[in-house]
Amino acid sequence: MASIARREEKGSDVNVASHVLIDVLEGHVDAAIVVSNDSDLAFPLQYIRGRVPMGLVNPTPGYPAGALNGDASDGVGGHWWHQLSDVEVKAAQLPATVGRLTIPSGW
Repeated sequence: MASIARREEKGSDVNVASHVLIDVLEGHVDAAIVVSNDSDLAFPLQYIRGRVPMGLVNPTPGYPAGALNGDASDGVGGHWWHQLSDVEVKAAQLPATVGRLTIPSGW
């Protein structure tokens, strides 16, 4: 038996980093919450923590990427980290039917 994980670079990490940095630098936000476990975001998130409080939600099972860790008092302080649980994900799902749309069978 073999397990294969195929990870393709889509540039979404660059988009997230760019938009949150723009929002912070232009003063559009008082705080930021990022949902990711992508260690490519380490530098921009560290920069953001120097300017506004930031929460980081890890949506993946297992440990958060080490490069994303820090201290609640870094920079301006007030930062926090959260590991998203299966229970929280299930509780946040939309109903099986929304208006005329229904999830496919087997989901």
